[in-house]
Amino acid sequence: SREGEPWYRHVMGRVFNWIIRLVALRGINDTQCGFKALRRAVARDLFQRVRIYGDDAPIVRGAAVTAYDVELLFLAQRRGYAICEIPVKWRYGTETKVNPLRDSWRNLRDVLRVRINDLCGKYDVTSTPIEEVAPR
Repeated sequence: SREGEPWYRHVMGRVFNWIIRLVALRGINDTQCGFKALRRAVARDLFQRVRIYGDDAPIVRGAAVTAYDVELLFLAQRRGYAICEIPVKWRYGTETKVNPLRDSWRNLRDVLRVRINDLCGKYDVTSTPIEEVAPR
């Protein structure tokens, strides 16, 4: 549940999530919550494939909302990993440094880059997922 979230932030979030589902990820209700849990082997497998915020990416300075999690979840889906959403209680922080316009634009650009990277073959998703190679 979302506590204290201004209506306009809620609307922006729902619209953006619709765009994410249309462009990059099917079947995930909320990619931007920020809570992610992965097994170590899966994390290593996925993070080595990240391109937008990978090793060669420019450093992000200051508070910023990015689509790193969209790219990570996109790669997880493409690699065939199971993704499970677990509801959490989320409380809006009034002291947020997020700029809705600037960060929404950055996020949209990143989501489009995920799709473009995929279409251009920049993601190596063809090898066997680590879960099939190494037991838990």
